[in-house]
Amino acid sequence: MEGESGDWPPTGEQTAFLHSVAHELSTPLTPIVGYVKILLSGKLGPLTEQQTRVLQSVGQSADHLSQIIDNLVDFADLEAGRSDLHRRPVDLAALFSQCLSAVRPRARAKRLSIEEILPASLVIHADEVKLRRAIGNLLDNALKFSPHGGVLLVELAPRGGRVELSVFDQGAGMDAGALDRLSRPFQHAAAAYPARKPGAGLGLPIARRIAEAHGGELIAESPPSLQPLAPAHLFEGTRVALRLPLDASGT
Repeated sequence: MEGESGDWPPTGEQTAFLHSVAHELSTPLTPIVGYVKILLSGKLGPLTEQQTRVLQSVGQSADHLSQIIDNLVDFADLEAGRSDLHRRPVDLAALFSQCLSAVRPRARAKRLSIEEILPASLVIHADEVKLRRAIGNLLDNALKFSPHGGVLLVELAPRGGRVELSVFDQGAGMDAGALDRLSRPFQHAAAAYPARKPGAGLGLPIARRIAEAHGGELIAESPPSLQPLAPAHLFEGTRVALRLPLDASGT
């Protein structure tokens, strides 16, 4: 599971640098994404099954790179206090389902199954774009640290006047020191899979800041202190959750 560290918040020069890097990375990425979509659409001619699979893999990698770039921009803005919330009614159940659909191809590549415990609808006032990013980062983190052939479970449940969007994994978990470093970027907890290359270390810090901007918090437990409401499997790895207020004011 990701942890974080560093001397932050960044200075104005560091924030400008992150924005510049993100722009330079996104410029060549845009036509790559566009051309892959054109090829997959069949407008330039039919594709073989093998060609389609290759292009789909390229598209998934491009989408992941786009998420990393967006994380750089979000992190710079959040640390600089320049990221305003645009609140409106958001159905968290529908949003969670959409985020799951986006990561299922990567889950299948690791032979991971995803189970869900979601209500038909649960609406709060929030910034949908930022919550989508936060949920995506939680799912990305769980995918990274789940063993091949394992199970991920997502749960959306109201608790004590708040709502928790939880992601359970069956990975090796993390130590208490890593749990205490969730507010600092660019550091990684010791993983049970040392051969796995670490990511940018921004996903969970950004998710935490987005939760805090909504008047909530990010919680992480390893092993989880509670099991899912209707467990079909045992989850002894990590539970990471966004805990958000249910009321419209976001406080």
